[in-house]
Amino acid sequence: MATEQTNQLSLEQTKPAPADISVKAPEQPKQQEAAVTKKEKFTPELCASTISKLPEPLQALKVCFAQPFDAFRKAFKDPAEADRVMAKEIDFAAQAMMATPYLIKCATSNPLSLVNALKNVALTNSTLNPVLKQGYLVPFGGAITFMPSYMGLVDVLINNGLVRKIEAHCVFEGDKFEIKHGSGGYLNHIPDPWGSRDKIRLKGAYYYAVMTDGTELFDTIPVDEIEKIRKRAPSAKSSSPWDTDYEQMCVKTAIRRAFKFIAKNGISEDKVKALEAVFDYDEKAEQSWIAEQKGKPATSNNRFDEEEVEYEEIKN
Repeated sequence: MATEQTNQLSLEQTKPAPADISVKAPEQPKQQEAAVTKKEKFTPELCASTISKLPEPLQALKVCFAQPFDAFRKAFKDPAEADRVMAKEIDFAAQAMMATPYLIKCATSNPLSLVNALKNVALTNSTLNPVLKQGYLVPFGGAITFMPSYMGLVDVLINNGLVRKIEAHCVFEGDKFEIKHGSGGYLNHIPDPWGSRDKIRLKGAYYYAVMTDGTELFDTIPVDEIEKIRKRAPSAKSSSPWDTDYEQMCVKTAIRRAFKFIAKNGISEDKVKALEAVFDYDEKAEQSWIAEQKGKPATSNNRFDEEEVEYEEIKN
């Protein structure tokens, strides 16, 4: 999160022209100069075009949408592909911000937080596409942060070759459930297809993962422990996804537990830190945002609900 001094920097002090997005490479030996020059001359025309067509309320934030290109270029070998992907992410981010004006307010007061949030989308190889539901832009403490969803965590684990398969489920009264750790360990869950999935009947949740070498990893989280996690939120008595989508939040808690235990070999430290941001938000940010919204009309425009985010790509 940017320091108070950085937050006070005006857009005019840092503003490059969107069409002049470029990547500065460190000094290279002379024999590499030609290749470096070629890289620096690439112009992300799709990004520049998309930025020039941002809705009026976002025009003052053009520089924030332009600056993350270096992060996208590092994530993709082909700069043209980086240009195409980033242009799409700018569309998704702009649509989300137009649907939630509070995001615009946070970006205006803390522009670098929006820059860093978009950089983290590239760093984690995620997307703001609501259909895939890998992650969202979430305001917290007056700043914007990219928050990966549990589905985003699952995709990262699979796409980076850390696991072959990973899933999580809730267990309710009436389900058949057995688990054994140690030699000959196993997990067996047979849900009752006709049983009630009411919160009162919830017994807990579990995750199940198959490593690349075939090793199985699994564990359970009883409902009492899930409730302790929920109650740690600063505004636990406020309305939140824990109230509207309790089962989904339990599943996210189980996936989060799995993510902590699975070795992150092959994933950079920066990427891991960006992904683990979800842990903090599950317990604090979603509730804290609601507290910041106190006094505002309870409309879909200022309410965060991971399972109800619905928007489409901006049409130019």
